Amino acid sequence: MKLESSTATVPRPIEKVFGKLTQANTYELLMPEEASFQIKDEKHFSFKLGGMPVIPLKLARQTPNTQIVMAADGGSVPFELHANLEEFNGETKIQLVFEGNINPMMQMMVKKPLTKFLEALIANAGKL
Repeated sequence: MKLESSTATVPRPIEKVFGKLTQANTYELLMPEEASFQIKDEKHFSFKLGGMPVIPLKLARQTPNTQIVMAADGGSVPFELHANLEEFNGETKIQLVFEGNINPMMQMMVKKPLTKFLEALIANAGKL
């Protein structure tokens, strides 16, 4: 399953945005207000929304100034969340992409809440 957020433009240079997104504590800024957020260390964090279970993530890999990949850190559903960056007139465009190995029955249940979550994250990109 693949879901893409809309694109947000952050009025900061791509190097600064990339640097912030490679730090686990930055993701607390992007989370919806109702999320509970916990940092394990520089590269690992977890969050919980509503009735969902705790979702642990790790900063898995990065391509300088273009992409940061966060991966599920355990759990029964393997997935990745990509933050794709593009420089445009001295500003940074960001798009989030969720890619997960989710069976078709689960896809029907999680597509709407995941899409809403991605849009909430991208709406908070201005806080970077």
